[in-house]
Amino acid sequence: MIPRRALALLLAVVACVALAAGCGGDDEGGGGDGGLQSTRLILDWFPNTDHAGIYAAIDEGFFEDAGVKVTPEVPSDPSAALKRLAAGRADFAISYEPEVLIARSQGVPVVAVGAIVTRPLNAVIYRTDRISGADDLEGKTVGAAGLPSDRPLLDAVVRDGGGDPSKVTVKNVGYDLSPALAAGKVDAVIGAFWNIELVDLERQGQPVAALKLDEHGVPTYDELVVVTSDEVARDKPELVRAFLRGLQKGQDWAATDEAGAVQHLLEANKDLDEGTVKAQLRETAPVLSPSDVPTLHVDPAEWARFATWMTDNGLLTKPVDASAAVTDRFLPEKAS
Repeated sequence: MIPRRALALLLAVVACVALAAGCGGDDEGGGGDGGLQSTRLILDWFPNTDHAGIYAAIDEGFFEDAGVKVTPEVPSDPSAALKRLAAGRADFAISYEPEVLIARSQGVPVVAVGAIVTRPLNAVIYRTDRISGADDLEGKTVGAAGLPSDRPLLDAVVRDGGGDPSKVTVKNVGYDLSPALAAGKVDAVIGAFWNIELVDLERQGQPVAALKLDEHGVPTYDELVVVTSDEVARDKPELVRAFLRGLQKGQDWAATDEAGAVQHLLEANKDLDEGTVKAQLRETAPVLSPSDVPTLHVDPAEWARFATWMTDNGLLTKPVDASAAVTDRFLPEKAS
């Protein structure tokens, strides 16, 4: 399985979903769909368990109840999604906190308005027949997709386990993280998700476990976020609020109705395996609708702290104003 975050960070050529002519966001006058305002959402990758709340909001009518008709788009190049968003090709996109901060530091006028997943899903997934834990990474070979973030994140995990990062070998395996680990070509991988790839590997009978980044030396961050452009945030605030109202209901519903959520995902992506999706959703549900914060919650102070960590660890090479990269003012709990 191709790791979605890896694909979103690298330029890649993949099969794209054909779109109707005119792929930009619709005008403010609403679309001629029973008074609903039509809007387009660029996904980070093909429909999968992380999108359970999105497809629940579409298929259960939560978006329409909020006054919007949402059309999801699978991008041909996920790494270009934020630039397309800034250019007005859609009103919303799904991205990642680190990528939004990087884009903002490069002058791309986009802003995160809510979090689909409020903690890291990225992990060091390792073979338990070769590695015993975070303190046993020295001398081992870790597969990576070749992203700039791979080494800094891995080094943080190694240091947290008391090891010397210079004694860990990183091998570029491209998108073949899971296959490389399953075949024993590497002892561990960085860049795979503990709720997706780990579950898939376990169902294959592979001897694997995960070191979740925020439990091993990396500050917490929002893995998946809803992003819009500065222009939409300024000129269409009610559209943003309506979108988030519908999505929040979809997230909460998907986290509690496993059978319904799985069915919507299988309808959205015929290539998904039902048993695997069920297992993945059980892992994912608690982060779709967390018990400790409101669903879709974002914390600008946390973003500022993480931006500092990214700078200190070489993930940001230009200054970034975190307060311009994220806002919580559109969240449903902020509505008056």
